[in-house]
Amino acid sequence: MATGNTLIVDGRPQPRALRLDAGRWHVRGRGLDRRYEAALSLEARDGELLVVATFALETYVAAVTASETEVDTPFEALRAQAITARSYVLASGKRHDEARACDLTHCQVLRGEGFARHLRRARDAARSTEGLVLRLPGGDIALSPFHASCGGHTAEPVAVFGAPDLTGAAAVPDRCPASSWRAVVPRALVTAAATDALGGPAQAADLLLDRDSSGAVVRVVDRASGRDARGDAFFRALGARAGWDRIRSAKFSMTLGGDQALLEGQGHGHGVGLCQAGAALLARQGWTAEQLLAHYFPHALPGKLQDK
Repeated sequence: MATGNTLIVDGRPQPRALRLDAGRWHVRGRGLDRRYEAALSLEARDGELLVVATFALETYVAAVTASETEVDTPFEALRAQAITARSYVLASGKRHDEARACDLTHCQVLRGEGFARHLRRARDAARSTEGLVLRLPGGDIALSPFHASCGGHTAEPVAVFGAPDLTGAAAVPDRCPASSWRAVVPRALVTAAATDALGGPAQAADLLLDRDSSGAVVRVVDRASGRDARGDAFFRALGARAGWDRIRSAKFSMTLGGDQALLEGQGHGHGVGLCQAGAALLARQGWTAEQLLAHYFPHALPGKLQDK
């Protein structure tokens, strides 16, 4: 347990972080239930227990592949997911002060639990692609993103994330289902989210939403002040305030009425790179992992880690 910045182990204060050798660990806490095949480090910080897991790369890739996919995902789609996840974590650098990545959607979901057969298939997918990454034309590993559902067309990476493009992805038509959604939220929530994204006061009625060829909101403009922000920032601000289960993607339209706003959209996630729903559908039609990656990442090529 943690008391302030002091770690208590078996009723005694621990003067430094507690380090546990690599093994299979079950970590449970408030709203947390994880199984890690890793070495652990535990320390106290402001009354909270900070747990950092250190994984072998391929063990991590297998665990992410299992955590980020549905149990009925075809094997070739799992292989494509493994290569994408491996590339992303290696290219993304250190995203947190405490560790290279977290186990949430902010980085890559890692639960370490689920159906045994799915876990085995994910490990097989990681093993069959061991050391394979996506590389950009200059040789760097691609910061290859993925998402749950594109709604029929993936988004342009530069429009969503800004330049330069480090993903190797492109906006491409896809056979992914529309995955339609709608949400009614308070008008004040839209105003607050716009203020967050634009970095200054804004009103919902003054917003102009620019979309790319996929239909994703790529820029939001406050017509009153002239300030603008990336659509991804507005989408994330809306999701943070309304709930990610309600604001599912950046591909939406917005209609204001009274003190409410109606958001209607398609897809789930930012829409850039590998579409998990589309990849699963194409894999069922006979596409290989290599074909899937060429479709979603036409500006990157698979290569071995030791190749440059």
